[in-house]
Amino acid sequence: MRVLIAGAGIGGLAAALTLLRHGFEVSIHEHARTLSEVGAGLQIGPNGAKVLHALGLSDALAAVAFHPESAEMRVGTSGRVIFSLPLGETARRRYGAPYYHLHRADLHTVLLQAVESRAPGCIHLGHEVREVRQDAQGVELGFTDGSSDRGDLLIGADGVHSVVRRELFNIADGEYTGMSAWRMTVPASRLPKGLVPPKAMVWVGPGKHVVTYYLRGGELVNLVGVVEEADWPYDGWTSLGSKADILKDFAGWHPIIQRIMEAGDDGEYYKWALRGLPPLDHWSQGRATLLGDACHPMLPFMAQGAVMAIEDAWVLAEQLARSPADIPAALSRYEALRKPRTTRVQSASRRNGKLYHQHSTAGQAVLYSPLWMVSRVAPDFFAGQLDWLYGEDVTRC
Repeated sequence: MRVLIAGAGIGGLAAALTLLRHGFEVSIHEHARTLSEVGAGLQIGPNGAKVLHALGLSDALAAVAFHPESAEMRVGTSGRVIFSLPLGETARRRYGAPYYHLHRADLHTVLLQAVESRAPGCIHLGHEVREVRQDAQGVELGFTDGSSDRGDLLIGADGVHSVVRRELFNIADGEYTGMSAWRMTVPASRLPKGLVPPKAMVWVGPGKHVVTYYLRGGELVNLVGVVEEADWPYDGWTSLGSKADILKDFAGWHPIIQRIMEAGDDGEYYKWALRGLPPLDHWSQGRATLLGDACHPMLPFMAQGAVMAIEDAWVLAEQLARSPADIPAALSRYEALRKPRTTRVQSASRRNGKLYHQHSTAGQAVLYSPLWMVSRVAPDFFAGQLDWLYGEDVTRC
């Protein structure tokens, strides 16, 4: 089987690796002319780590990852701990795999090198998808430069802006959610030693929250600051801001937050509009299907966007290997297996946004006080609430 993949991001490369594992031929088409995965940090939970390890990437990941000791939720202004969830060796024992913090570029490089070592020349750059055509014998991608490629199956792993999704279902990019996200990384050497705890930390406050954690074995500190904004007044979905802008958005917040924000370089204070798309009725049509953000974009408040794409990739390849002669049946099973789980994660992400952004003191007391109490009376409670997520192992399905 010859499989066309639109998109050479994390989802597209993970799909290529899982397909190559079964002996399928892959042809990856990326609209960018150079491969450089931009962005900042990613959290890869044990459910995603299991897939990456099954693909033989554990050693490569160990060289670039950071292992957080725990996940904490704190009040953004005072720093008071609302609850803590042990990670590190505790998570490894409970779920059978580690919890990783990775720079997006590092994970992308690990996947890219693995694909290129297994299938040299399979990645084609500067191929912007213009149209999708299919018939009973195959599917064809047409590109804006007039060229095309034909295969037995097409996977649209081309992200939230997916052209493949638009071609299959006439569904565009989604709507602005009323939230934007600052993203930045800072060398740890610019900060006082020990200022940032070695944890995945969510700092919450009225209408906004901040996430902080280490990357690259502790060399970098990653910060994401999410702010509610009624409108997105900028051209495009990304805007360059300034140090003054981000400090204004989080004025009065904890000194740890302030110090990280102050340590950035001019020109790297970028803000992204967060967009959402309701769950799609279908992911597949004929010999074409979608994967990752192309079919289930989600708010980043469960830290599972990349992981869901990685899980998608494994399940899709397994179903295709089961019935390579009946592609529509394989795609139907893939969709049936994945949609309930990704929809649940989308929903949980939206709920976390409401939890983090309580506007009133009363609302904070109602939600946060019980969490604080439970964390002290039954410290294992929160881990139990996440077993459905981190305990999943699609490599055993």
